[in-house]
Parts: sequence; C-alpha cells; structure tokens
Amino acid sequence: MKRRLAILACSAGLASAPRVSAQVAAPPPQPISTQPLPQQVPAYAYVPPPASSKRSSTEITVLYGTAAAYGVGMGVWIGAEAGIEDPGLFLIAPAVLGVAAPIGVYLLDDPAMPRGLPAAIASGLVIGAGEGIGLASYQMVSSSSAEAWGFRGFSRATAIGATLGGVGGFALGYLQEPSPKSSLLATSGVAWGAAIGAMFGYGASGAGLGYGLANDSAALGGLIGFNVGLAAAAGLSTVYIPSYRALSYMWIGAGIGAAASLPVYLLYVGEDRPPAKRGLVFSGTTTTLGIVAGALLAGTGSESASSERSPQFAHLDYILPMPTANGALFTLGGRLE
Repeated sequence: MKRRLAILACSAGLASAPRVSAQVAAPPPQPISTQPLPQQVPAYAYVPPPASSKRSSTEITVLYGTAAAYGVGMGVWIGAEAGIEDPGLFLIAPAVLGVAAPIGVYLLDDPAMPRGLPAAIASGLVIGAGEGIGLASYQMVSSSSAEAWGFRGFSRATAIGATLGGVGGFALGYLQEPSPKSSLLATSGVAWGAAIGAMFGYGASGAGLGYGLANDSAALGGLIGFNVGLAAAAGLSTVYIPSYRALSYMWIGAGIGAAASLPVYLLYVGEDRPPAKRGLVFSGTTTTLGIVAGALLAGTGSESASSERSPQFAHLDYILPMPTANGALFTLGGRLE
C-alpha cells in the first residue's frame, strides 16, 4: 500500500513540473557568391603521355636492315673494283661488310639515338643509292657499248650515292630532327616519281623506236621523276607530315590507279593501231591520280609540320630550277636559325 502511494506521488510531481522548451537560434544568412565554381577534372580523365624523344624499336630495326644491305653493296663494289672473278673470293667482302655495317649501327645507337635520326639515315642511304642507280642506268642505255660504265661503274655509282645519301641523312636528322614519317614520305616520293617518270618517258618515246631503243627515254624519265618526287616530298615535308594511314592510302591508291589503266592496252590490239607503249602515258596519269586520291581520302590522319617537329636549325623556303650551258640545276633557298 505504501509502494502504491509513493508511485502516485511521483506521478503527481511530474505532472505538476513546469515545461521547459529549448529554442535553437537560426544561423545568419550567408551572402551568395557570384564567382564561377572551379571545374573539376574527373578522376577517370586520360592524359596522353608526352611523345618520347628517343627512337622507336621499329625505326632502329629498319636502319639495321638498310645498313646490312649497304654493307653488302659496298662489298660488291670492292670486289668489282678489285676485278675478283672467283665467286668464293668475290663474296667475302659482301659477307664481312654486311655484318660489320649493322654492328656499326649498334655502336652508334649507344646511347639510343634521338627520334627521327635512324629513319633519316636509312632514307638517305636508300635515296642516295637510287640516285646512283638512276644515273648509271641512264649512262649505260644511252651510251655505246665501248663507253658504257658496265657493272663496275654501276656498283661504283651506287656505292658513292648511298654513302653520300647516308651522310646527308645523318646531318639532316641531327640538325633538323625530322619525323620518321617525313623520311618515309621522301622515300615513297622517289619511288613513285621514278615509276611514273619511267612510264611517261617510255610512253612518250618516238613512234618509230622499238621497245629496246625506247629504254633511253624510260631511263631519262625515271631519273627526272626520281628527283621531282624527291623535291616535292622535301618541300611538302616543311608544312605537312602524313600519318602512316595516309601513306598506306597513297600506296594503295598508286596500285589501284596502275591496275585501273590495264584495260586500255586492249584497245591497242590490231594491226593498224599505234604501239601499245603509248598506254604507259595513261598508266602514269592514273597512278598519279591514285596517289592524290589516297592522300585526300586519308584526310584527317595527318598533322601539320609544326605540331610534331622540334625547333629546327634550318628552314627550306623554295626549290627553283636554274638553267646552265649544258642543262639545268636546282637551287635551294632557305634560312638558318
């Protein structure tokens, strides 16, 4: 009974106690900022790594292969100059130099060469050898058998041309630091120019000349086309660097253009028709159009020269022909920095 009375008393006390209410003061209003919020970079954003300044494995591999071919060619030239006729003895120099040249590249590449230098050297070797082959070929087909250079002169011109081209490629690669794509464009340009020039030269030869005598015109046309292609590629490289995709498109376009001209030779079948060699003029035209079409179709796969090239030692501004007493020369103009 006492416990019950105590509980009732406690209940009555709680009921009569005054109520206390707590009020929380609201914070004062903050001024609204009119400044733009900083842009947040997403954590998943990809930042491409900077381009390497060192040569790639593909670039040095191409130089190894080109150096091996250069060494073999130099060995052949030495054997020809020495007049060695025994095959076993003749092949010693090509074998030794064919191994020694890549070893020289290995020593030159320690430490690794900068990007573009191996490609420039390889391109210079190929272009120089092609120049020597073109000159020797034209001399032999346009001269009598007594005045022709023969195999010795042919190998000499090739070896000297390749050596000068390799030295020039090294100087260009060291001073200019060109993109490997520019070197590939120059090599492709001389190949296209020589082929198209030979087509035009052969097709434009005299109507009364047989196929054997028309070789003079074909060799001259190929030599001219070789140098025109080189000059065009060198000038174009100052403002344009093609992508590998664009180069492949141009090669494919050249092949398609040449193949598309083949049906024209069916029109020459018959006794009263002109010689079929005139069709080579059309073949040279379609091959040229195929190269241009390939470059246009590649479109967006190219870069400007300034977007990829390092600061240069020299700039090529123009290439102009200069007439001389016995022919013509090309003059180059530019500026040094």
